[in-house]
Amino acid sequence: MKGYDHSLLFELPVRPSPNLPNWQSVYLYPSLCFFEGTIVSVGRGTDFPFQVYGHPDFSTGSFFFTPRSMPGASLHPKLENEGCYGQNLTGYAENFSRNENQLSLVYLIYAHELLSEKHTFFTDYFNLLAGSDKLKGQIEAGLSEEAIRRSWQEGLKQFRNIRSKYLLYD
Repeated sequence: MKGYDHSLLFELPVRPSPNLPNWQSVYLYPSLCFFEGTIVSVGRGTDFPFQVYGHPDFSTGSFFFTPRSMPGASLHPKLENEGCYGQNLTGYAENFSRNENQLSLVYLIYAHELLSEKHTFFTDYFNLLAGSDKLKGQIEAGLSEEAIRRSWQEGLKQFRNIRSKYLLYD
């Protein structure tokens, strides 16, 4: 890893998980993993898990996929055998050098806006993924991604102070 920094792309020689088949899925995972605690599919049961998201009732989306059982990866994926409309984010991942170096909540907030009136959007698993019920409450209250990020700043500051004692490298 000599000479590595966070702006460089590192392609893993093996899959870190059956549902993370390539660097694009690994890159997009932090932004899409919260969908695991919702009614929205992240493409498990397709050839592009964690590179897409969608739902049968999306009223928008330029991409269509149907999750299927895939032994060794997703035996019974969410929305199995249901056609899902949504977004393919592979192109976004491929432009990683121009993207902000942070997870994106935009997809989650947008999906909630599209589906929350018709459905119970969040599952019980969401709060476990998020660490508390705070993020769910912020999204339900209609907060923007910027406002949610601002709410993290004090906790991040405290974490950085504690972490600094343990860093071995600049």
